Amino acid sequence: MTINLKEGTYFGEDLKSYDNDYLKFSITSYEPNHDTVKHYHDNNYLSILTNGNYSEQNEDKTIFITAGSILFRPNNYAHKNNFNNDGGTCFNIEFKKDWQKQFESQFILPDEFTQYKPGSFPSLYSLLISFKNNHHEDLALEFISEWLFQINNITDVGRFKSLVKKVIEIVEDEIECFHSLESLSKKVFVHPVYLARAFKQATGITIGAYQLNLKLTNAFSLLLNTALPISDITHRYGFYDDAHFIRSFKSIYTISPHQFRLAIKS
Repeated sequence: MTINLKEGTYFGEDLKSYDNDYLKFSITSYEPNHDTVKHYHDNNYLSILTNGNYSEQNEDKTIFITAGSILFRPNNYAHKNNFNNDGGTCFNIEFKKDWQKQFESQFILPDEFTQYKPGSFPSLYSLLISFKNNHHEDLALEFISEWLFQINNITDVGRFKSLVKKVIEIVEDEIECFHSLESLSKKVFVHPVYLARAFKQATGITIGAYQLNLKLTNAFSLLLNTALPISDITHRYGFYDDAHFIRSFKSIYTISPHQFRLAIKS
């Protein structure tokens, strides 16, 4: 049997919630070894696991969800969840039936279940912290808009696709290094100016920004899923020193890595 959860309804304990005519924000807590029955929701919603981990079973497969993961679940997506011995806490952003009326642009939500890598959308974690600090209305629209702009942006790599793919593979395989434009251009046998133009046109950001985002995304996951000291994370991802890592992290997430770890897990 599959249960239909009506608008604003979730399993677990509602720790904090707020809604308007278009969106609902809530934090729900789940006891250790809590298992939900198979269910679906009336509305589309985002869910960020802020603490713990669980497995999610849908019609096709079972997925293991770790802290920091962002899930988009479309309405009528049937699934059930099994929390482990630590239980878990989720931050939910529910899009009500007329949610598009709150935005001037005609954004489109994904039409299927989507799991995003932890740290992928800084605006959503900033929204979580803002919500925890009771800043409900002032920043929520801005943060949600930023996410919607990102997922609705279709980039046509075109003739630069092969070149950019090679550069991305190098940067991801050698994440412990900070590659200069010149060093990367030598690896892919093109002029640095040409490479810079191709990468920016294909991805919308510079190579330096891409590298930094990649490092911070991976560091983000370690902050939530391990107890590694900041200095170890600094070294693992090639930051020059702790100050460089902390400064870079704050430039994206607005607070230090240590404060972020405490804020998300509290």
